[in-house]
Formats: sequence, C-alpha cells, structure tokens
Amino acid sequence: LYPALQALDLNLPSYRENENKPILPRLLMVKFWSEYFTSDSSLREAMASNRHVPVESSHLFQFVNWSNLLPEELKKDYVYTSPTYGSSELAEKYPGFLDPRAAPLLASDAQLRGLPLTYVLTCEHDVLRDDGVMYAGRLQAAGVPVTHDHAKDAFHGAMMFVLGPTKLAVGYRLLNRYLEWLNENL
Repeated sequence: LYPALQALDLNLPSYRENENKPILPRLLMVKFWSEYFTSDSSLREAMASNRHVPVESSHLFQFVNWSNLLPEELKKDYVYTSPTYGSSELAEKYPGFLDPRAAPLLASDAQLRGLPLTYVLTCEHDVLRDDGVMYAGRLQAAGVPVTHDHAKDAFHGAMMFVLGPTKLAVGYRLLNRYLEWLNENL
C-alpha cells in the first residue's frame, strides 16, 4: 500500500509533482529514508539534493529509470536527466540505501521472479506513486501475478481516513477494494 521502494532517485516525477503536498511531502520522505539508515545529517543533505549515489553504483539506476519504466501519462512534461553522482563515502558508511532488502525496486529481474501474488496500491497525489508503478510493472515483466490499483483521486495514507473524526469516502473505497482483493486471493 503506497510503498516506499527505493532511495536512489528522489526526483522522480511523483516526487516533483507532489513535493509540497500534505501528509508526505518530499523532504519528509527524504528524512524518513535517511534516518532509516543513520542519524548523520550528511546523508539527508545528499539525498535532499539527489546526489548521494556513487558512480560505482550507477548500474542500479536501470531499476529506477522512470523514462523507461513509467507510462507516458505519469511522465507528464518532466524530462529525464542522468543522475548526478555523489561521493563514495556515504555509500561506504551507509550501504543500506543501495540494498534491495531495504529498497526492493533495486532487485534484479531474477530476484523478482517467483515472488508471490502481489497487490500494489498507488495514489496519484503521492511522492511514492512512481515507486509503486515501476515496481508493479517490473513484477509483471518478471512473471509475478500483480494487481496494481491506482487511485487517481487519492493521496498517501488515504486509507487511514476511515477511522477517527476525519472520515473520507476515498478511504472507504480503497479499503473496500483492498479487502475484496484479499478475500479473493488469500
């Protein structure tokens, strides 16, 4: 559900388009990613400027190259630019952001093959939208049965708005679709 799947490219179209949206703005996601690996602010600063991946890890960009992995309607008017590489020092100190165990979108096609039936929910108004879209596409290409539910009228965390004082119809709709999928597939 609105998965965070990579910390390699934090300038995907969804990150730029939803940079200042409520619930999960870009800089908060950058903070979450960097603090998952360390409290060292130098990683957060490098991630914020998208200059944290060393050139020797450039082969991983094939797994997050949105110019090849996103459908045209999500690319909008954004133009793909090659990555700006950072120092090797951060990756040596905090290699987790390059590890598929923390960032599943970095897994090779061979590693994706054989994964179980998968449900991916993405929301249009979410910095993580493109991660989920690319992952669903890569899983399908690897032969994994995938249901990709894309909510064009929703935002990150919309499903949680079925509890408490703020109840939203979109939250109920997403929750019901997910529960229906679970009932049909598990």
